Order: sequence, then C-alpha cells, then structure tokens
Amino acid sequence: MATKAENGAQEESKTQTPSFYDDEENLKKLCDFLRSNEGPAVREALLMEKRVYYLKGEKLVNFLVEPKKGTKWPKKLPRFENRQDAIAVCKDLCKLQFLLRCEKRGKGELGMTRVRDFDESGYFTWIYEGNKTMSHLMTAGLVVGFLFCVCFPIWPTFLRVFVWYLSVSLLLFIFFLITFRALL
Repeated sequence: MATKAENGAQEESKTQTPSFYDDEENLKKLCDFLRSNEGPAVREALLMEKRVYYLKGEKLVNFLVEPKKGTKWPKKLPRFENRQDAIAVCKDLCKLQFLLRCEKRGKGELGMTRVRDFDESGYFTWIYEGNKTMSHLMTAGLVVGFLFCVCFPIWPTFLRVFVWYLSVSLLLFIFFLITFRALL
C-alpha cells in the first residue's frame, strides 16, 4: 500500500511529464495526418485573395476525439482520450500558427479576426503546408525536362532520329488502339 505522500508524488510526476504533443515535431506529424486524405473534411475559400482550406473548430475536435469511420489513425500518434486533451492540442496548433482563426463573411469568403485563440465555434484556416521536398523535386524535374526539350536543335543526330522513330511508333500504336477500340 502506498502512502498519501507517495500517491501525491506519483500524481505530481504524471502532471510534470510532458505530453506527446508538447513537442513541436510531434505536432507537425499530427498536422501531416490531419492535412492528408484521412483527415477531417475541409472546405475551400478565399482569404485575402488567396485560396485556403478551412474547417470549423468543433469538427476538428470531434475528429480528434472520435475519427470518422474507416479512418486509419497512424500507429506512431497516440489517440486523444477526451475533448479537453484535443482542445488543448488545438490551442497549441493555433499558438504555433499551424491554424489561423478567421470569420466567415459569405459563401466561399473568409476574413481575418483579431481573436487568435481556439474556440470550437470558430472557423480555422490551415497555414501548415507540410514538407515540400517532393514538390520542389517535381518542379526541378519539370524545368530540366523543359530545357532538355528546348535544346532539341543541338542534340546529336542519332538522338534526333531515335526520338523521331519513337514518336512515329507511338503515333501508330495510338492509331491502331483507337481503331481496335472503335471496332469493338
């Protein structure tokens, strides 16, 4: 049997141990999940002439506490036990500016507010965009591919002939495919 002093020390140590979501990196992992297709439903609107995704605070809290049916919650992220924990994490998301509170002005139009605190009745815009490495790599590939095609006149002759044969072969394949599909 533990004494009152030991019980008090255990409860105090529980409150002093930081939560999983106190770390900013873990909040980023949560935001990556929430911004994915598995996350809560979001809507599009204009905020200061920029297209943004927004959702209501109540829907975010409800999703964190009890995700929609069929949602695969990541194994690395602990689930929320009650609404108070979910609201506390949402307040942290607002404090770290992953979410921005706004007001709805009309259909598809949002406006800025002076109030920055999390409230379930408010509307919130996603500011967090996640890791952009893949987007940057695809943009670089597009630029390199464009330059490669523009430099066609300075290609060696054997490459130009190869591309010509390849394009004619592809054109014939598409023609026969369309003809075959039209006959069926």
